[in-house]
Amino acid sequence: LAVAAAVAVYWSFAAPERAFVITLSVLVVTCPCALALATPAAFAAAGSRMSQLRLLVTNGNAIEALSRATLVLFDKTGTLTRGVPEITAVVVLDDQYSEYDCRLVAAALETASSHPLARAFALDATLPRVADHEVDVGRGVRGTIRGRSWRLGNADFAGGGIACDDTTATHVFLSADGTAVAWFEIDDELRPDAVETIGTLQQQGIGTALVSGDRKAPVAKVAGDLGITDFHFGCTPERKLEIIEAAQQRGEHVVMVGDSINDAPVLAGADTSIAPAHGALLAQTSADIIMLGHSLGPVTTALRMAGRTMRIVRQNLTWAIVYNALALPLAAAGFVPPWAAAVGMSASSLIVVMNALRLSRFE
Repeated sequence: LAVAAAVAVYWSFAAPERAFVITLSVLVVTCPCALALATPAAFAAAGSRMSQLRLLVTNGNAIEALSRATLVLFDKTGTLTRGVPEITAVVVLDDQYSEYDCRLVAAALETASSHPLARAFALDATLPRVADHEVDVGRGVRGTIRGRSWRLGNADFAGGGIACDDTTATHVFLSADGTAVAWFEIDDELRPDAVETIGTLQQQGIGTALVSGDRKAPVAKVAGDLGITDFHFGCTPERKLEIIEAAQQRGEHVVMVGDSINDAPVLAGADTSIAPAHGALLAQTSADIIMLGHSLGPVTTALRMAGRTMRIVRQNLTWAIVYNALALPLAAAGFVPPWAAAVGMSASSLIVVMNALRLSRFE
C-alpha cells in the first residue's frame, strides 16, 4: 500500500492519465497471495500425505519442530518392544500363597493400570475385590485385598527387601503389608523393525537414546541389541523430563517417542513428541503426532517428511519474494498492464500450490 501510494503520487505528476492504471497494476502485482500460501499449502499437503503414511499430525507446529530434530528419545516397554508382555516365571516367596494366588492378586491390582506391562497379568477368572485402589505413576499399583495392603511394581515401590537375580528380563514385585510375597519375570520382544529404525536414524546423523523405568540389565540388553549407547534406567517420569531438559540446554532439539501414561509429561516437555495409537489415551493427547499401526518405521518417515516439507516451504517463500522483487519495479515503471499483473499474480500462486502438492507423492 505504501509503494502504491508513492507510485500514485509520482505518476499523478509525471503522467496523470496513466496514474490510475499503473497504481492498479502495482496493487495487483504486490498482492501477497503466493507469500501467504507458501507455508500453509506445504503444511496442508504434508499433513494429508502423512495421514496416508500412518501419521496423524495433531499439532500444527510439529512438522517445523520435527525438521530441526537432533535427538530422538525412546521409551522401552510398548514402544521399542511389541507391547505384548508375557510372564515367563513366577517365584513365590511366601508359603501361604500359591503361584495362582499371586497371579490373582496381581491381576486384580493391575486392573487400574494402563501400563503396557499390566497386559501380562490379565486373567480370565473372577478377581478379588480391591479397596483403596491407587496407581503410583511410574512405580506400581497398590490396594487393599481381604484386609491386607498389597503393592505391585518395582522393587523400591513394593518394598519388603525383595531381590532377584540380575537377568535381562523385566521383574515386577509383589508384597503384602510390606512383606515380600513373590516376583514375576516378564519378557517382551523387540518390534521387528526396531533395529532398522534406530540404524536409519543414526545414519541420518540423528542421535538416539533410551529412557526407561526398568532395571539396568533389561534396559542395557535392549540398548545393546539396538546399538544405542546412551541409555537411562530406573527413570521416573520426573527423571525422564530432567533428561530431556538437560539435552535441550545442550542445544539439542528433542523428539520423544513413548506410549504409556507415565510418558505424558515427558511427551509434553519434548520439542516434538510421537505416541503410538495403541498407547495410553493420555499419551496420545500429549503427543504432537500419533503413529498408527505397530511399526516404528513411521518415526523415520516423519523426520524425512518434515525435512522435505521445510525445503518446499523455503522454495515457495524464495519464489514469492523473487517474483515480487522482479515484478514490482516493472509494474511501478508502467511496463505491466493490470491484466498482465493479474495473470502473473495468479500464476505465482498456482506455482506455489503445485510445488506444495509435490509432497503428496512423498514415499
